Amino acid sequence: MVGIGSPMVLMAEKLGADASQIGLASAFVFLVLPVQVLATSTLSRLGYRRQMVLGWGVRALFLAVPLGLALHAPEEPADWMPRLFVASVFCFCFFRAFGVAAHVPWLAQILPVLLRGRFFATEGLVTSLVGVATLLLSSALFARLEGYPAFAWMYALALVGAALAIASLRHLPDAPAPGPIPIRSLHREARRLWIERRDFRFYLGLSLLGSLVGSSLGPFATYYLRSEAKLSPSAILAFVAATFAGQIAGLVGIRRAVDRAPLRRFFRAAALGVIAVELFWLAYVAGVSELEAVLPVAYFVLGIALAIHNTAHATYLPELAPEEERPLALAVFTATLGVLSGLGPMIWGFVLRRAGSVPGMRVDRFVAFFVLGIAFQALLFALQGRIRDARGSRIGSASVNR
Repeated sequence: MVGIGSPMVLMAEKLGADASQIGLASAFVFLVLPVQVLATSTLSRLGYRRQMVLGWGVRALFLAVPLGLALHAPEEPADWMPRLFVASVFCFCFFRAFGVAAHVPWLAQILPVLLRGRFFATEGLVTSLVGVATLLLSSALFARLEGYPAFAWMYALALVGAALAIASLRHLPDAPAPGPIPIRSLHREARRLWIERRDFRFYLGLSLLGSLVGSSLGPFATYYLRSEAKLSPSAILAFVAATFAGQIAGLVGIRRAVDRAPLRRFFRAAALGVIAVELFWLAYVAGVSELEAVLPVAYFVLGIALAIHNTAHATYLPELAPEEERPLALAVFTATLGVLSGLGPMIWGFVLRRAGSVPGMRVDRFVAFFVLGIAFQALLFALQGRIRDARGSRIGSASVNR
C-alpha cells in the first residue's frame, strides 16, 4: 500500500519526479510480473509458504531506501534521488512478484471451493480496514508534521507492518508443493495454455481491456491532485482512505453473495461503478471545480467497484485451470496481464507529461484519458456477459443445500 500506492506517488513528487517517472514507478508492479512465471519453477523446492515469506521478506528491505531519503530530508533534491527512489520501487515489486507466485495456488489448495469467494472477500475486508487505518494515520501525520518527517514516519510504519505480515504468513497451514516445472519448459507450457484453454484467453483479453486506462487511474489521479489542483498530501491520503472505506462497504455487501451467484454479475456491476467514477473525473478535470467538494464520494464509489471486481477476479482465477496446472496457469495469466498493463502507466506518463523544467501534467490530454476509459469500460461491460462460470453446477447444489 505504502510501497506502491498513493503514498509512493506523493514521495516521488516530493523528490521532484516528473510524470514519466511517476508512470515508470507505477508500471513496475505490472512489468515485473513475468517473474511469477519463472518463480513457479522454485515452488517445488521451496514450497508455497516458504517462497511467499522469502519474497515478501526481501521486498520489505527496499522500504529502507525511501525511509533513508526522508530522514536525509533534502531541501533541493538532487537528480539522482528520484532515480534511486524509482529503482527501489522496482526492487520492491520484483521480490513481491517472486512471493506472489505462491499466493493464489497456495490458498486454492487449502480452501474449500465453495468458500473461496467468501475468504477472498474477508481477506479484502481486513486489508481495507488496515488500509483505512494506515491512510488516515498518514493523513494525520501530514497534517501535523508535513514534508519529510511525515514520510519518514510513514515508511517506518510500513516496515513494521511488513514484519507483522510475514509473521502472520508463517502461521498459515502449508500445502503440498507442486511437482517440478523446469524453466526450459515454461514457454512450451505457456503456449499450450493459450492454445487449449478458451476461457483463459477470453478472460485475459477482458482483463487487458480493463487495464488500458484502469492501471493508470490511481497514480495519475493522485499526481493531478497534487501537481495541478495543488491539494495537500493530507487531503489526498484522506481521499484514498475513502477508497478503502468503499472497499469495506463493497466487500460486506458481496461477501456471502459471491459464492451463490454467477460471477459475471459482479464483474458487470464493477464496470458500471468505474464508468460512474470516470464520468465524474471527466467533468472535474474538464473544469467543473465545484466537484472537488465531493471527491471523497467518487473515491468511495471507486472503492466499492474495486472490491467487487477484485473479489470476483480472485474467485474466478482458480477456475481457469485444473489443480495440477494452476500455479503455472495463474503465473502465465498474471505475467501476461502485468506486462501489458504495465505499459499503460509508462505510455500515459509520457503522453501526460508537461514539457518544461517544472513537472506537471497536460490537462487536455488527461481529459482524453477519461474519455477513452469510459469507452473501454462500456465495451468491457458488454463482453463480460459472455463469461462462463465453471462453478455453475456447484453453486446450484450449494444453494439448494442452504
